[in-house]
Amino acid sequence: MKYYYLTDDSEKSLAPFFSKMVLAASFLSVVIIVGLMFVFWPRQPLSSFMIAEKIPYTFFLIFGATLIIYCYVNLCCGCGDMIQRGYHIIKYPTDKSTFEKEIGFYHYGLIAFLLHTLILLLPFVPLLILPAAISAVSLITFLKAVSILFTASLICRLFGFMVYLFWGRMSTLGYFVARAIMILFIFGTIFFAPFINPLRLLYVMNQRLNGIGFAFVSYMVIALVAILCLSITNHILVRHNINKD
Repeated sequence: MKYYYLTDDSEKSLAPFFSKMVLAASFLSVVIIVGLMFVFWPRQPLSSFMIAEKIPYTFFLIFGATLIIYCYVNLCCGCGDMIQRGYHIIKYPTDKSTFEKEIGFYHYGLIAFLLHTLILLLPFVPLLILPAAISAVSLITFLKAVSILFTASLICRLFGFMVYLFWGRMSTLGYFVARAIMILFIFGTIFFAPFINPLRLLYVMNQRLNGIGFAFVSYMVIALVAILCLSITNHILVRHNINKD
């Protein structure tokens, strides 16, 4: 089995790990987070927060911004927006079949998604340590927050891939459906399903409110079930595409 996503940067790969488009998106994401850190960094000395027994919101603001950006990049990777378009894209406007559609999902696509989602997270980790420290967040809570970022982004990537399998990467409907679902997941669930909303959970972690353990476990269980369901659905769709060809 050749893992083309490590080296191939043609239109046959959905989101090559080290293609110019993916690296540019990662670099821009990190730059945005660095800029937001300057904006949201507390202007008061830490001693004033300690005296007032208040906790800076830096952890929640930076982790929340990272969550949104990180999820969106992974959604684009899953939808095929990061495909390196060749010189013939104007002459041949139809989609070219990718390796992710031609090889069994469990043997190729799922492995690529897990690895790439993790790799895309790594540049953010050193930056996330600073707001966690300034908000006096424990190491366990920090690791829980990072796991929330990872699972939420993996869900977005798997859903983006499902949209790609249904409509392809040039569908206007697919483009808006993918982004609408991400907005619903990241923001909409605050109102109708707060127990699965990652932003709310990050806020609870920042404030160290009661019930954080139960809230985190509930979110992780639901997130893992969602990842499993999306993986099974994508496997069925890829298998159908292979059998059809």
